[in-house]
Amino acid sequence: MIDRYYRDTVLDVDLTAIEKNYKAIQAKNYDKTFIAVVKAESYGLGAEVVANFLADAGVTFFAVATLDEAIALRMHGIKEKILVLGTINPEQINKAIQHRIAVTAPNLNWVNDAIDNVDDKYDKSVWIHIKVNSAMNRYGTDDIDEISAMINRINHFERFIYEGIYSHFTSSDVEGPETLEEFEKFKGIVQAVEQPTYIHMSNSGGALLLEEDFTTAVRSGISLYGYYPSDYVKNNTSVKLIPSARLTSEICGLHQLKAGDSVSYGRTYTANQDEVIATLPIGYADGLMRQHQGYTVQLGDGGECQIVGTICMDATMIKVPDGTELGQIVTIVDDKADSKQSLEQYSEYVNTITYESLCAFSKRLPRRYKNETETFILNEVIN
Repeated sequence: MIDRYYRDTVLDVDLTAIEKNYKAIQAKNYDKTFIAVVKAESYGLGAEVVANFLADAGVTFFAVATLDEAIALRMHGIKEKILVLGTINPEQINKAIQHRIAVTAPNLNWVNDAIDNVDDKYDKSVWIHIKVNSAMNRYGTDDIDEISAMINRINHFERFIYEGIYSHFTSSDVEGPETLEEFEKFKGIVQAVEQPTYIHMSNSGGALLLEEDFTTAVRSGISLYGYYPSDYVKNNTSVKLIPSARLTSEICGLHQLKAGDSVSYGRTYTANQDEVIATLPIGYADGLMRQHQGYTVQLGDGGECQIVGTICMDATMIKVPDGTELGQIVTIVDDKADSKQSLEQYSEYVNTITYESLCAFSKRLPRRYKNETETFILNEVIN
């Protein structure tokens, strides 16, 4: 792990906030196994660091999207249970066996193909979670006969262990009957077949809102990092989440403009009077989107400054007051939920969601982690 960086833009990640969110969600679902979703680099915050920290905090089960992500966690010291939520190629089943990774079975053909591809190189078993298609129509099956046949095939193959069955809500972040309808469909299917150790359906919305005693585990992603899936969820749950990410930069250039002077590519901004423009060393290659032109950032602990001109690949310009100095801190995304620079406001400005905003932060941004006892850096560019 590289503990240094050489640019004046950084993404701060509060590990203590993530731990508190985990404990708050777990407390609401005290009778269920907590599955921490750390796919997509822990939603852009760094899976290696976050997963190891959560493992030390007591998390025993992680979920990712791909086999590559799962193997990366193993290579970075994660010994806890890992489930791949996406469908892996059956030809890669031996890699899952080698690294002791649980995988998703979407249908009977996949189970048969995976069995045909198992070799004798690794004398180990692999855990299988069957995916039920309750409404997403993305992966899985809702055919009870097919699911029963999958379970039978898994149980009669000595290298496979039928460990879980699960589905995924389509609309747990909005008000409406869909969530309960999907849950009842899933419940009916699971009750009609042999039930394994892990029965799970709730994502962040379900884990924060749904009251049920049928499943044995919940999966938490965006809420683990301190963000509600929607305002509806936020307003209807008792769980208080703490935002964990803060994106800041430092002013690296100042320009005195006269009326009629323009800024950046395409001259999309022209000064109406004499004013000061500051340059920040961050651009769309870091995940700040070109559509954020016009968005307001916070200068120091004080006023707001508007992004002006086209956002560049590596630089962004803001309109600042007289007296602004080089090196002043500018907050682009705040870790305060009620801030005008909250991740929700940052995302809403470009008509997207917090999930996408976090995942867009590129590896060029150094991650600066803090917990109750230390602060440390992960810089993937020179790692």
